[in-house]
Amino acid sequence: MILHNIFHGAILESVMLDLINETSDRGIHGYAILKAAQKKFGVCLGSSSVYPELKSLEKRGLIVSSWELTVGKAHKQFRITQKGRLLLREYSVELKAVVPVLVTCKT
Repeated sequence: MILHNIFHGAILESVMLDLINETSDRGIHGYAILKAAQKKFGVCLGSSSVYPELKSLEKRGLIVSSWELTVGKAHKQFRITQKGRLLLREYSVELKAVVPVLVTCKT
């Protein structure tokens, strides 16, 4: 699927950094990222894309994670780092231009 292949790399990274940045004060967990991507961008991400990308972003120092207990459940919460914010600024123009086109092509 062409959309699947395009929606990796810088585009997926910028979407995820954008979503994590919006919730950086409180953090966001993986499943919430899946839901937020659908709501904000109209893009359905799968866990097989999101979780490896989170691991990669963390390894590169773009995000940090911590385990938090909420309503009796442990969730790994992700927050953006300063390095991640700088990269997100670089991606911001591309994100605003590309995602609406992908969503239009998808429907």
